[in-house]
Amino acid sequence: MPIYQRRPARLLLAALLAVLLGTANAQPPPLSEADVKAGLAFNFARYVDWPKSAFGAPDAPFVICHMGHDRFATAFSALTGRSLKGRRVHVRLGVSPEQSAGCHLAFIAEVPAHGVAAAAHTLSAQGVLTVSDADGFIDNGGAIGIIPGEERLQFEINRDALDRAGLDASSQLLKLAHSVIGRGR
Repeated sequence: MPIYQRRPARLLLAALLAVLLGTANAQPPPLSEADVKAGLAFNFARYVDWPKSAFGAPDAPFVICHMGHDRFATAFSALTGRSLKGRRVHVRLGVSPEQSAGCHLAFIAEVPAHGVAAAAHTLSAQGVLTVSDADGFIDNGGAIGIIPGEERLQFEINRDALDRAGLDASSQLLKLAHSVIGRGR
């Protein structure tokens, strides 16, 4: 190939590489607080075991229920279709404790303080992993509370709430928790 024909091809290749590398180096948009909390709840479920009876069939979905403030709806909706524990994730939004049949994980967002304890106890009795960012959530019967830390969000665990729900948290999750209450701790 003559030199004059190679140069445009090289320029085109260089331009293509510049566009691709520029795209690859572009920073993704920062995650919102709701995105981070939804991601944490999803990851908590990876380290918790449910009894086989919690799923009606081998191909039953893993159901995440969102309760409370709508600002979390988009973040939880983004989890739909993902895989968790070998099951496809299905997300139900705006669920009340009375509508929670079939839920495996419930994120209780910004529920009034008087409603947190009732919701946590109702859901635990149904075998649901309860997660919330409400103040004092684990003290009111919730399983995992997301709390602010100095530089990042942290979490605390109530082992008695997990026991009531018939759930078992891995030792790895317990070690990462900021604090663990229940079962003599």
